[in-house]
Amino acid sequence: MNKKERLFRSIKLQNVDRIPTTYRGNDYISKKLMNYFNIGSPDNLELNYKELMNKLGCDFWSTGSKMGKFSTFIPEYLGPEPEEPYVKDTNMFYTLGINSALGEFKEYNVYYANIGVDPPLYDVDSASELRKGFLTEKLDLFNFKSYRNRYDNNKLKYEIICNDIDYVITIGTLNNPFMICSYLRGMDKFLMDLMINKELAEFIIGEVSELCIEFNKMELEHFGNKAEYYGSWDDVADQNGLMLQPELFKKYFLPIYKKLIENVQKYELIYGWHCCGNVNEILPLMIESGIDVFDVVQTSARDMDIDKIYKICVNKVCLHGAIDVQRVLASGTPKEVENYVKKIINLWNNKGGIIIAPSHETVPGTPLENIIAIYQAVNLAYS
Repeated sequence: MNKKERLFRSIKLQNVDRIPTTYRGNDYISKKLMNYFNIGSPDNLELNYKELMNKLGCDFWSTGSKMGKFSTFIPEYLGPEPEEPYVKDTNMFYTLGINSALGEFKEYNVYYANIGVDPPLYDVDSASELRKGFLTEKLDLFNFKSYRNRYDNNKLKYEIICNDIDYVITIGTLNNPFMICSYLRGMDKFLMDLMINKELAEFIIGEVSELCIEFNKMELEHFGNKAEYYGSWDDVADQNGLMLQPELFKKYFLPIYKKLIENVQKYELIYGWHCCGNVNEILPLMIESGIDVFDVVQTSARDMDIDKIYKICVNKVCLHGAIDVQRVLASGTPKEVENYVKKIINLWNNKGGIIIAPSHETVPGTPLENIIAIYQAVNLAYS
């Protein structure tokens, strides 16, 4: 079977000839790898990434929540761009009036969008101050009949890459109900609202729910038949557990996800859900709701060790990730990485249900040898 067949068989919990793999890394670490392998033009990742994948022995390049980094498509946005000091973010939160500031890892000269600064609803005291439809009216700023690759490169147009097994055609934008609420209101105030200002919290959730469902309904209507994978993310947890009570997630956010999943399933797309941290309290709910892939499998979080996650997820949902970027990759040795990969292979064997990958984008400072060891271990296991 080719690598794309292998990937989708594993997602569907079917036997595979070997466990599929993906790579995740920010531009800094990816360019370092390209230099390590003497690959030309390291600044042009989107045109040279296939060579890096071949050198690593990896199947696909994914992002934090999307199976296809260079094959993710978004509807055309016709609205205003952010004004200084704010910048655009790749998740398109800026189209909703959510502000981002330019952040920098100075040691590595890496820039990023720090999302959620100066929350636009931070000073709101009651629901009566907000207008019904203040979010859904922003749908008019999108042309859902026109889609572009996030990289805006002519060689990555849908018509060019749609039949290439190196690409997984991916969609999924503005499908983060908890994070959108938190970014609009401010995380601290939104969490307090859920407890002491429920009328305001419920109004914001209602508006966000309508936006997410309608946006993705229109996205699916116009591109769902072309796509293969639908990626979503919502970081409702931290290292130790959920940021809100499970009952609140079940009451307010699970219904939104059920509707999103239902709509995606109509187009027979794979539904992937990304959440960092310890999500054990709600992961079974998301599995029951119909997600196909649980991403990112942050095994460094509390109670998220691979043996426990295996018992929760085996034969129920496919995992994407599990190679810890915080400890194993960042500070371990190549041998420790190899042994960890072997443990995963021994747990799942060839019965599907796992895509081996870093648990998030590999961070600057990670030894290149540790990254390389992931794919060497997988390839050696099947040689």
